[in-house]
Amino acid sequence: MPWDSGRWDLGRWDSAGIKRKKTKHKSTMKHQQYYPSRIAAQVAWLTNFRDKLPGYTTVLGFTSGQVTAIVADANWLIYVLGAWLSAVRTWAPSTTDYVKDIQTGDGDPVLPVFTAPTPPTGVAAVPAGALLRIFDFVQDIKEAAGYTEQIGTDLGVVGSEDAADHPVPQVKLKVEQGPACQCVRLTFYKYGHMGVVIESRRGGASAPWEFLTIQTESPYVDERTLLVAGQPEVREYRLRYWDKGTPNGEWTDIAKVTVAP
Repeated sequence: MPWDSGRWDLGRWDSAGIKRKKTKHKSTMKHQQYYPSRIAAQVAWLTNFRDKLPGYTTVLGFTSGQVTAIVADANWLIYVLGAWLSAVRTWAPSTTDYVKDIQTGDGDPVLPVFTAPTPPTGVAAVPAGALLRIFDFVQDIKEAAGYTEQIGTDLGVVGSEDAADHPVPQVKLKVEQGPACQCVRLTFYKYGHMGVVIESRRGGASAPWEFLTIQTESPYVDERTLLVAGQPEVREYRLRYWDKGTPNGEWTDIAKVTVAP
């Protein structure tokens, strides 16, 4: 895409037009729902993917060489979309000033020259098609025998195409010892949605549901003190999806756990 085509400087780069390479055994992916449209969010996605992927090398059955190559692709994209593109945007107004001065201004302005920022140590240019290779690798990840939805959520590769099979979030509860009493860790899976709404109830079925939080990252730790000091209590939880400021979908089944002093 030419630099002056009207999209790159808006802080967006839509992956809708990017297609996976056609192979004998893989279908073409027209749009990667898990990949953000805003450039700043893409840098964050790539950073999370790069940082966490090596930890799943063995469980997913990849070689260190395969993962190293994809990490190199991610590193270069992070540099290009981050430091390099930011420098280009800062430099671009000088070209407009030069065009104006050379036509109607005074003096003898020097032609502006762009100096790219130095990539971080260990980051080097890669062949064209880095994002396509990452998209292909994501598909390989999802086809791996060791792949789980938890891994997909952690890597950020679960999109709305996956969400169709999950009308409600999934949640797991774990009791942990907190500073004043036991706490509850809620590990949830939002399947491509922006977040979840979490409500809780204490005191039985007649008690009202209490809004706890809107959570975009798992886990959430419920650190509330006991209703009655020194007395164990049953805590019930339910979750539903949250997208663009609006709760949506059905509530999950009620999950409950006993919290002790």
